[in-house]
Amino acid sequence: MPTTERTLYQFPVSHYCEKARWLLDAKGLPYTLQNLMPGAHRRVTKRLVATGRGSVPVLVDGDVTLGDSTEIALHLERTYPSTPLLPPPGPERDRALELEDYFDEVGVHVRRWAYGHIIQGGANLGALMFREYPAPQRWLGRLIAPLIKTALRRQYRIYAPQVEESRLKMLAGLDRLERELQNDPSRYLVGSSLTVADITAASLLSPIARPEGSPYPSRADMPPPKAMAQLAEELRARPAGQWLLRVYQQHRHRAQPQLQAA
Repeated sequence: MPTTERTLYQFPVSHYCEKARWLLDAKGLPYTLQNLMPGAHRRVTKRLVATGRGSVPVLVDGDVTLGDSTEIALHLERTYPSTPLLPPPGPERDRALELEDYFDEVGVHVRRWAYGHIIQGGANLGALMFREYPAPQRWLGRLIAPLIKTALRRQYRIYAPQVEESRLKMLAGLDRLERELQNDPSRYLVGSSLTVADITAASLLSPIARPEGSPYPSRADMPPPKAMAQLAEELRARPAGQWLLRVYQQHRHRAQPQLQAA
């Protein structure tokens, strides 16, 4: 498969990278994935986005480079409007952007809560983070997993009080999702079709429900920590969880892009 002018620099298991992939896929845009190694990725991302935070995703689209999933969403909407993911200017567009911003923040708490239980629950972090990489990177990733745990704990403040705070913020996000949907899993967050609000909420909440088609489906060889498995079961019984499963089932399909591993 030939390369494209678009390259997404990413971590396969990052839910913010999942958001960026979904945005590109929803627009029908071909792109190449470039998997970066955690830690070493900062040398690449800071070279690409000199004023950025050194995080992923980073999208290079021709002459344009963007280092934030929201910036990516807005760029794609401006540049490729033929498959709209935002309503026309007006109250519905404003609401979609407000919900995108809100669930973007909820995603921060999902990440802290999930990593907190993965680290504290003794899950195989190396196998989880590096399963999509070629064999040499998988081997290296499992070797450096203890260092990654230490870095994650410090970077995301993964300590018991903060993890509990994130749990409450995450549950508040699920409650708001249900209010916005009026407890109807068949609805969309804004209007009658998929928007950036739906993509943001679904992708950033997907580590909790682990729907098929997400980077986090249930796998017998990688059982989640008990707290994560319990919340996933509870969520699937709620309108929010049923909405997540529906949106993934109906909208998260694409041809596999060319994969290059760094």
